[in-house]
Amino acid sequence: MDTTEKEAILNTYQWIKVPRYKDDPNLNWEERFKNLQEHHIQETQFLINKVRELVLLNK
Repeated sequence: MDTTEKEAILNTYQWIKVPRYKDDPNLNWEERFKNLQEHHIQETQFLINKVRELVLLNK
């Protein structure tokens, strides 16, 4: 991992490759909540995979 990537991880959110959640007020609350949950799962999976990648780099 180069210095630029380390700095981005430490100081920004740009390195997170999951698009920012966008609420759709035209949907009912159940659909909006379902979309939010799905986004949360995508983001969590990305972050867990990144932690695993970092651990493997430092073995």
